[in-house]
Amino acid sequence: MSSMSQKIPHFLFSAFPSWGHVRSFCNLAARIVKDNDSSFVTLLLTPNLLNRAKDELEVEFKGKASESVVRRSSCTRILALFHSESQHPLELFEPHAKAYAAAYSDLLQSKAVTCGMTKSVFDAAPPPNVVVLDTVAYPLFQITRAVTGKSVPIISWITGHVSSVIRFNGLERLGGLGDIGAKIDAEAAHLGVTAKDIGDSLWDTSNGTVIKVPGLTEMYDWEYFPQKLPFDIILSDFLRLSYAGLRESDAGFVTSAYVFEAESMEAIKSWFSEWNQDIYIIGPLLPTGYGIDEESDRGSKETSDFLQKSLVEYGENSVMLISFGTVYWPAVQDYIEEVIEALIEKKFPFILCYASPFATLSDELIERIRSSGIGLVSKWSPQQYILNHPATGWFVSHCGHNSTMESLGSGTPVICWPFHADQPMGAAHISEDLKVGLELVEVRTGDRGIKPLKRDRRQAKGTREAVGVEIRQVIDDCRGEKGKILQKNAAEMKAKLAGVWLDGGDSKKDFEAFLAKYGF
Repeated sequence: MSSMSQKIPHFLFSAFPSWGHVRSFCNLAARIVKDNDSSFVTLLLTPNLLNRAKDELEVEFKGKASESVVRRSSCTRILALFHSESQHPLELFEPHAKAYAAAYSDLLQSKAVTCGMTKSVFDAAPPPNVVVLDTVAYPLFQITRAVTGKSVPIISWITGHVSSVIRFNGLERLGGLGDIGAKIDAEAAHLGVTAKDIGDSLWDTSNGTVIKVPGLTEMYDWEYFPQKLPFDIILSDFLRLSYAGLRESDAGFVTSAYVFEAESMEAIKSWFSEWNQDIYIIGPLLPTGYGIDEESDRGSKETSDFLQKSLVEYGENSVMLISFGTVYWPAVQDYIEEVIEALIEKKFPFILCYASPFATLSDELIERIRSSGIGLVSKWSPQQYILNHPATGWFVSHCGHNSTMESLGSGTPVICWPFHADQPMGAAHISEDLKVGLELVEVRTGDRGIKPLKRDRRQAKGTREAVGVEIRQVIDDCRGEKGKILQKNAAEMKAKLAGVWLDGGDSKKDFEAFLAKYGF
């Protein structure tokens, strides 16, 4: 990058308080400052994400204290704009948005800025000349435009499976919902009610409509809701924000990879060309050397010991990681218990991570796992380390985009247990289109979850017994010929993903095209 630099890049990034939206930018930030020593990156985050972002950058810089690394670290500034101990995203975003205007103004005037949590003072730096904003953080788009107009470009940060971005915000000709916020407002006006009264009713349908998004197999509308959730969320509120954020942008960074969902990428390019916006496909944004260099266990000796023991006793690709991220968890406790019982019965070593606040593991089940000799259970696990360990062969996942990229980036096939949002689309693509994983069907819950799938007419029976039959078959498949094929396909995808940020790789070329267009 440095050879083509014409001005000093200063990237300013901010986001809605979701680690899944922030983590990938941490990896891009590290790439930016490692490739151009004169560049600056400032991350304005909510307090709950501050330490995690710092840890991510520290790992990316490999914890070394050389002069170049110290320089890079000082040019990658991570700060919160206020003090809070809250972990609730909606509680945190409002004060973050209120504080953003003053902070942005100070940065534009090259003033020193102070972290609201640590009180650390960050010295003056050149003013930001590109702002990267999470699509759902639309209030920040409005503030940025009000302060600098079009003089500083705003690049939308587009996370998640691209097929889901098309479905939730894309053109109707592509299977998208279009401007769902405008549709809700029109319906509310027509009925004489408020937009809140309409809620999710315009898209949360289950009438058997067949939906075709480029790059995905055909799906019934009810397949987008495979689980009864333990919490209420009006997704259309976020879809309204993300559509507005995308519309307000000058261009977009896509954090997925062309080799992962090529047809969907062509579709999003077509959509954005109609909006006269450029799309830069720069994913996956994994740590440098991911899948090649040894990952850190991040202090979890219990995990490293368990994996080494499993490697010695059961061999390579023998361990199954089970993790549904930091939010989701099965609504039916019996189903997760049946999966654990099957793994213990068949002597299939596993690690169960239950980070979600909705996880309700009984003391009896935890003790059963610990006394089994083949299971490890924890509220937190170093996921990237586990996925890249030679003992690990399988990942039972909710199929969020970050977890999917981490799994396939390590060559680990995915056993899909989707819940909501972009996950059902990711699961269908993984299992049907790419054939780098399997999708569990009997674990589906709720009125919509137990309806049939379009692609193969499979349908959940809604019983623990059926879950037990399915997971035992999956375990046998993992150990048989089908498992070998999935392992081979996942290894091939790993190789493809590993090349996208090498010289001449698709994602590196797209990012360099962005730098050239904006004069960096």
